[in-house]
Amino acid sequence: MSLLDKLSESFFGPAGRGGERAFVDAAMAASALVATADGEVSFAERSRLDDLLTKVEPLASFDVHEAADLFRVYAETIRADPADGRAQALKAVRPFRGDPDAARRLLRIACVMGRAGGAYSQPGMSEIRRLAETLGQSDPSAGDPGGGDLDLDEIVPGVPGAGAAAPRQERRPTVVTVGNFKGGTGKSTTAVHLAIGLMARGHRVGCLDLDGRQATLSHYLANRRATREAGRGDLPMPRLARVEPAAAREREAAEAEERARLEAGFAALADCDFVILDTPGSEGHLSALGHGRADTLITPLNDSFFDIDALARIDRRRRAVLGPSRYAEMVAAQNERRVAGGRAPLDWLVMRNRLSQLDARNTRDMAGLLDQLAERMGFRLQPGLSERVVYRELFFSGLTLLDLPAGEDEARANPSRRNARQEIQDLLDVVALGRAAGAARFAAAR
Repeated sequence: MSLLDKLSESFFGPAGRGGERAFVDAAMAASALVATADGEVSFAERSRLDDLLTKVEPLASFDVHEAADLFRVYAETIRADPADGRAQALKAVRPFRGDPDAARRLLRIACVMGRAGGAYSQPGMSEIRRLAETLGQSDPSAGDPGGGDLDLDEIVPGVPGAGAAAPRQERRPTVVTVGNFKGGTGKSTTAVHLAIGLMARGHRVGCLDLDGRQATLSHYLANRRATREAGRGDLPMPRLARVEPAAAREREAAEAEERARLEAGFAALADCDFVILDTPGSEGHLSALGHGRADTLITPLNDSFFDIDALARIDRRRRAVLGPSRYAEMVAAQNERRVAGGRAPLDWLVMRNRLSQLDARNTRDMAGLLDQLAERMGFRLQPGLSERVVYRELFFSGLTLLDLPAGEDEARANPSRRNARQEIQDLLDVVALGRAAGAARFAAAR
């Protein structure tokens, strides 16, 4: 059984190869074929996928995050091996060749995805023709079966003979936890830039500050609010909930209190698309709870041998890995609970911040060790933030690099700032697109 088959079965259940459930699988495969035709999945295509998953029956009858995960796995498989990936996607579509009504609906979904950017691209149209041939439908280039202004609610009124649709599940935010047991790795800076960047892409974003004592994220956003009130009224503000550590002294009572406070924080942000959690730079029950709620975990790591022990115990003389750190063991334990509860494994990104004083040999040695750890622990390596004074300066005004001017004149005057802004955009792309692929690697590594 292929990875895609396993994921489809885990998302939709053992009976997921028939009726409406197989239709969702086929719709995600068809959408991924068209969305990846130009290479990268665009923001417009991601937004259109959200529309399809929340407005169109029977797609809207299933958990939106699980269906989106399936789309992302198809997309990542196609990008990694185009020939094999397309073959697997067409395999999911092919059973509907004998059902003309369902075949037309699948083709219309593909056309709606193909027009996400306002007009068909040539590669996208080629994939739609390939789908039409597979489904036994006429060439859509003779007419637009998707319709330029087609009402999404009318695309898939139902799949004949599939029975009643499953009850629609409540949509929940995607949770991105920024965590590390070490302080000074840029967790709060990363959290704020993620929040503002996701808002700039049209998402509703909330922040949960679990570091009640340090409260760096809360202070950052308070500075931002003060700057906005002082005349920068164009600054977007994410919603903020702060979770204080428990006051109770007995362990069981304290843990119950922290669980209740965390749930209250999530309840206050339940209508958000993303919730960004900033965790303490130390071990504790509240930090573990925050990691357990993550769909995506981002662990910022300073690129030095002093900081790599956040992930593993290292023999620095031999440059060898001795075993996992307490932090890595905690992440593994939280992921065990997550999977046991029926949820997909988390997507773990280790964000490798670059320090300017590292010499070339240390950089190579760090890269080798991190590659070993990534394979053994199941995380993905993501280029992080370069060491720049601007990050520290921005804190006092609550601004991010995304709030600063970005025109050609500014880019010529501040090439370092332009590169830093691109680092943030790259991280946003990974958070938006890579969760399912990373989760699959995490599961395979265990």
